[in-house]
Amino acid sequence: MPVPPLSGPVPRPIQTLGSSPTFDIARCSRCQQSLSLAGPAGFGAVQFGMNSYYCTRCATKVGFVR
Repeated sequence: MPVPPLSGPVPRPIQTLGSSPTFDIARCSRCQQSLSLAGPAGFGAVQFGMNSYYCTRCATKVGFVR
């Protein structure tokens, strides 16, 4: 037996047209620690490629200078 459609508004993600959702958290590629990307400098995160990050501890160990 078919299920009747739900009445009322359909919930949708909140975002403006033409924009993509943003995420403020990433993981260190070496130790998997969660990193905050919020703020102008990405506190505690060193980006070394597209969508690739090290925490400051791992960046120091592999030779990345901030």
